[in-house]
Amino acid sequence: MDTQPDFTDSQQGTDAEPASPDAPSSNGLTVGVGKAMPPTLPAHLPVLDAQLPVGDGETAAVRSLLAEGMQFVGNATLRGPFSVAGQVEGNLTQAHDALASIVVTETGSVKGDITAHRISVMGHTDGTLDAGQGEVSLHDTADVHGVVRYGRIQVNGANLNATLERAAPTRRAD
Repeated sequence: MDTQPDFTDSQQGTDAEPASPDAPSSNGLTVGVGKAMPPTLPAHLPVLDAQLPVGDGETAAVRSLLAEGMQFVGNATLRGPFSVAGQVEGNLTQAHDALASIVVTETGSVKGDITAHRISVMGHTDGTLDAGQGEVSLHDTADVHGVVRYGRIQVNGANLNATLERAAPTRRAD
């Protein structure tokens, strides 16, 4: 007797006939074991809402990661820490109401501008690194091309082919 499990969303304990492996059910799509999913096109592009709190309460930042082997093309606005281990083609900018820190790991690559309060590079960047009054750290494995704007900078043997621009310190009112 040939038995295949039926993966449907139907309720257990009913006397209904099992669904055919190729027929859609009223509760979802049923696909037999060992059979390919039918091709489908989404009606709209999905929206990614990554809300992973780093701290507690409403002041918690959202931590993001682009893993090694992944590629992102486009611009991103960040509200918290972001690590790039993959490849980015586009601009990474901190939100106006947030202080973001961006780390480009040894395997990471960014072709575009990075604007954040704290920028740390161990991989490859090609574009403007703009920390404003913040801090830029360039590690010994970093390969940086373009413009680096900083309030404070630390260079540890990086391959640096960039124009360095120190941001003017803000004047405090006495």
